[in-house]
Amino acid sequence: MGNESVLCTVCQGVLPASGREAYTSLRGRLIVTNGYCAGGCAERRGERARLAQQSQQQEEQQQVRPVAPVPPAGPVRGQQIPVAPGMSR
Repeated sequence: MGNESVLCTVCQGVLPASGREAYTSLRGRLIVTNGYCAGGCAERRGERARLAQQSQQQEEQQQVRPVAPVPPAGPVRGQQIPVAPGMSR
């Protein structure tokens, strides 16, 4: 019996035993050091992955949105506006 068969792949907690004979000194030591797996780890991992993907998609959408150009500001009071040669104001 290796550690891989008794540990949860997500939280590394000890999985419930299939029977009385499965409770060995190794399993006991792992229970003390790692604790039990509370269950539902795969579902929680899937939910976290889904939320992370949604967040990433939202960030990408925000980056892609074009920014409206800012109209140029009008002349400041007293400022001379250059006029092209041949044009009059």
